[in-house]
Amino acid sequence: MSAQPAPRFADDRVAHAVAALRAGRPVLVGGGTEYDVVLPAALAEPRWTAWTVRHTSGILCAPLPAERAGALGLPPMVQDDQDPRSPRHTVSVDAAHGITTGISATDRARTARVLADPASGPADLIRPGHLLPLRVHANGVVVRPEHAEAGVDLCRLAGLPPVALTARLVGDGVGTAGDEDAALLAARHDLPVLHIPELVEHRLRFGDGERGRVTRVTNARLPTVHGQLDAVGYRDEVTGAEHIALVGRPRASVSLVAVHAECVTGDIFKTTICDCARRFAESAAIIAQEGGVLVYLRRPGSRVLGALDGHDWTTADDGAAGAIVADLGYRSVRLLTGPTADPQLARPGLTVLAVQNRAASLAWSNFG
Repeated sequence: MSAQPAPRFADDRVAHAVAALRAGRPVLVGGGTEYDVVLPAALAEPRWTAWTVRHTSGILCAPLPAERAGALGLPPMVQDDQDPRSPRHTVSVDAAHGITTGISATDRARTARVLADPASGPADLIRPGHLLPLRVHANGVVVRPEHAEAGVDLCRLAGLPPVALTARLVGDGVGTAGDEDAALLAARHDLPVLHIPELVEHRLRFGDGERGRVTRVTNARLPTVHGQLDAVGYRDEVTGAEHIALVGRPRASVSLVAVHAECVTGDIFKTTICDCARRFAESAAIIAQEGGVLVYLRRPGSRVLGALDGHDWTTADDGAAGAIVADLGYRSVRLLTGPTADPQLARPGLTVLAVQNRAASLAWSNFG
């Protein structure tokens, strides 16, 4: 048996980006040939707003949730948005008070703060103006991995109102800035750079910063052919699926953890084209006898033909399983593994001390 090392996530880079936003400083977000300067609208101030105008296209946008746009009375700019990549623009705005022409960095920073202020309402803005609000997808980069969603997600992770101030970074040539341009600018001004896929991975593993990765919704005692188990139900706050944790007693100081992905054709109909039912039964028997937890991961909308189309283990699966194990209070575990890829459960506060083969556990417990 060997320990499962904590996977190297982008957490340090996400943490640096979040720290910069909390300090009101910019983050360069993107990848490839497109980067945005991202500021927290709630902390927007003239210095960094002017800096953003100087290094970008100068067109400042304010990504925000659709419900926030509705609360501020911001209708779509057009009813038929013909750009499939673009979030839905609303009418442009200026702050109704405390500005002059609306175009200066000072004025646009003021407008950004008004958009982010939870106390602001429709009367606090005038339309049209010099700042372009963008309505983002409710589940952020998990569903739509674009710059606007990244800005809102990062503000949430920073514990700030989910409204960003963004603009597209331009290079020294005629086009937008790429990786090299972003790296040089970041080094010159001591700013963090974050790639959108890194933020997606963080969201899939740890949630959006406002809600937990999973939420416990129910629990019950469950008699099984293997013995009594505690069943704990969870709602996945990223995918919407409902997962189940089967907890065995007694609980050891270093408990076993098994993870099983739902397969309706195997688990329920006992098809012979997969061994899902056997693996689930083996895991349940071991957990019931030795203690620990069997995490049963369900798919959004259920996965009726799982055995026929195969199951690709995802970062979202790792995130949900790790969050469930941590929520149950486990801090050091042994991972019960099988023929498929080992789930990467390690996260802050949860250590996988060893990976234990299911077959060896069965032989030791004399199951079957």
